[in-house]
Amino acid sequence: MFKQYPIYKFVLAGCDYFLLLFAWVLAIYIRFYDVPLIELLSRPLVRTQGALIVVYSLVWIVIFQHFNLYKLNLFMAFGEQVISIFKSLIYGLIGLILITFVVKRLDFVESRLVLAMFVGISLVTIVAFRTLVFRRLFALASQKKILRSRVLIVGCDRTAKMVAAQIAIDDSHGFEVVGFANDGLSAGERVFEDLQNLGGLNELSVLVEGHKIDEIIIAESDVTHTALLEIIDKAQRTSAEVRLVSELYNIIPEKVLLEKYLGVPIVKMPQNYENTLFTVYKRVFDVVVTAVGLVFLAIPLAVIALVIKLTSRGPVFFSHTRIGKDCKPFTFYKFRTMYAGNDDSSHRAFVRDLIQGETGDKPVKKIENDPRVTPIGRFLRKTSLDELPQLFNVLKGDMSLVGPRPCMPYELEEYEEWHRRRLSVIPGCTGLWQVAGRSAVDFNDMVILDLFYIDNMSPLFDLRIIMRTLPVMLLAKGGH
Repeated sequence: MFKQYPIYKFVLAGCDYFLLLFAWVLAIYIRFYDVPLIELLSRPLVRTQGALIVVYSLVWIVIFQHFNLYKLNLFMAFGEQVISIFKSLIYGLIGLILITFVVKRLDFVESRLVLAMFVGISLVTIVAFRTLVFRRLFALASQKKILRSRVLIVGCDRTAKMVAAQIAIDDSHGFEVVGFANDGLSAGERVFEDLQNLGGLNELSVLVEGHKIDEIIIAESDVTHTALLEIIDKAQRTSAEVRLVSELYNIIPEKVLLEKYLGVPIVKMPQNYENTLFTVYKRVFDVVVTAVGLVFLAIPLAVIALVIKLTSRGPVFFSHTRIGKDCKPFTFYKFRTMYAGNDDSSHRAFVRDLIQGETGDKPVKKIENDPRVTPIGRFLRKTSLDELPQLFNVLKGDMSLVGPRPCMPYELEEYEEWHRRRLSVIPGCTGLWQVAGRSAVDFNDMVILDLFYIDNMSPLFDLRIIMRTLPVMLLAKGGH
């Protein structure tokens, strides 16, 4: 699964790691310069502290990755990179301080002066190395074609030519466009400057192997969502790394931090590696966090249930059928927010119009001023507190904490074929569109955000979405 990462990212991560260790050694030396080395090494828990520093510095590298510090556009920049490095150091420092509350007598790590000097030295040395050394070596290696990435562009219209032009302008990033692939032109036909169409889309695997392509950039704009997903699927079957530039996916650059190739927003489309370890981790994480969460939420859940019972007649919980992974139905739980005895005909019509695009440019949002909703129900919907019973769905395995939202049976009936791909994973209580777009995107944009999540699932991505869900709930940004 690591082949999707270029070698220079591992080199940069290794350099960052050794600079972190160097910063620790220098900070400790300056703080205890008047203490003889033999005495310093004979202090209690010296080996434990050494091991902690060696291991925890690896944690910092993971945090660096989380803050996108190994993405090309960031380490080739300056201001954003400095801010991201500083954030990473502070976040890691918070975790380290928490460890010192549990493990006592850690002279080196507990010293506030050592920690302050470590952050300062790390920030200066890492920024200096990245901007003055690594960035220049990377640009030089790219210009000398020592470090290069052979690129095949899928498409032949304005977007494809723009990407080729941008890459041709600057040779410091290590990209070399080999040619184009498109069904609309014959092989050998000129597309841009001296670059030709190498073949059709059904020949992508052959083209990648024959021309030793490292990356495929899909730059199709005048296609349907279904056709675009078919192209992505064909590209992902090759050994090349797949990236996407398409106006159909414009919602992604607006909502998610991405790499930019010479100013062009790029959506990375991983090869969908089967990762059994991640699947196991996700289930264990769901069960543990949900069980702990239900313990802390027991009283709020009881209070909400009591208020619902006292303010309107009917059951406390509302259960109905939703569609889960691979289109399998399951029973879905929520707090009741409507008066008892209402039908869902108006919502069916709303869903149909929404999916079929008959709402125009209006964003995805619930029916406003719905007379079927109780006063307490409006508050619960606004804050998403009515969705807390879904934690029981998580324990049952019907849902995950993070994933695309489950749809209703009559919603599935309106889906186009490409919409159904969001049902290829276990649905979630929260997802990327809830925290990145919430009710500010249309239905197709919502599906695209779900597909982006499916293609980029990872423990850190899940954690990032969960951490951003609470502020969205507290600020009551829209319905669900």
